[in-house]
Amino acid sequence: MRATTRRGSADGETEALGKQRAYNSQSMTERRSRIIAATLATIEENGLAKTTIRTVSKRAGVALRTLYLYFDNREAMISVAIKEFFHQSVEAGKDEDGPATLDQMLERFDRLSDVIKNSRAYSAALAPIYFSTNLDSRIYDILRNIALSHVFPYLDICLKSARMRPSAQMKDLICTHIANTEYAVINDALAGRLPEARLALCLKIAVLSCIAGFIPKPPKDLVTTLQELQSTL
Repeated sequence: MRATTRRGSADGETEALGKQRAYNSQSMTERRSRIIAATLATIEENGLAKTTIRTVSKRAGVALRTLYLYFDNREAMISVAIKEFFHQSVEAGKDEDGPATLDQMLERFDRLSDVIKNSRAYSAALAPIYFSTNLDSRIYDILRNIALSHVFPYLDICLKSARMRPSAQMKDLICTHIANTEYAVINDALAGRLPEARLALCLKIAVLSCIAGFIPKPPKDLVTTLQELQSTL
C-alpha cells in the first residue's frame, strides 16, 4: 500500500510519512535480496528439486505470505534468482547487450568459465537439468537465453555478413543447437568427462564450430580462430 499525505498535515507528519516510505522501500529491497540469496544457496547445496518456497522462506527468515508478495510461485522465484546471478557474475557491467565481435565473444566464455569454476556446486546443480523433459518452461527459457546471450549479437552479424536470412524456424534451430552445445560441454566438464581446466577452450571450439557449421561461408577470422584453438587441444 502506498503511503499518502493528507492536506493540511503538519510538516512533521509529512516528513515522518516520507521516512516511513523510504524505510519500507529499503526493507522490501533487503528482504528481496535475502530471498534471492537463499534461493541460490539452496540450489547450490541441495539442488533444484529441493529448492522450494518453504525451504527458501525458512532460510531467508521471511514469512511465506511475505515471500509471495515478491514471487507468485517457486518457478518465478528460481527464474529470477538464476537470472540475477548471471547478470551480477557473468555480465558484470561488460557488453551487457551481448558480444558484437569475435574477441568479445571469446572473452565472454573466459568469464563464464571462471564463474562456473568459482561456483562449481551451483553450476553442477543447474547444468544437467537444462536437458530435463520435466523442467518448467520458465526456467528452461531463462537458461536458454543465458546461453544465447554469449553469442548474440555476434551471431546475427555473421548471418548478415553471409547474406543469410534464415526463417524464424531455422534461426530457432540454430539457437537451440548453440544452447544445447554450451550446456553439454559444461555438463561434461563438471562430470569429469572433459578437462575442467580447459572448459573455456572447449566452449569456444564447440560454439564456433556450431556457428561455422550453419554458415556456408563463415567469416575468415572465425575460421582462423577456430583452427588456432583446435591446434591447442
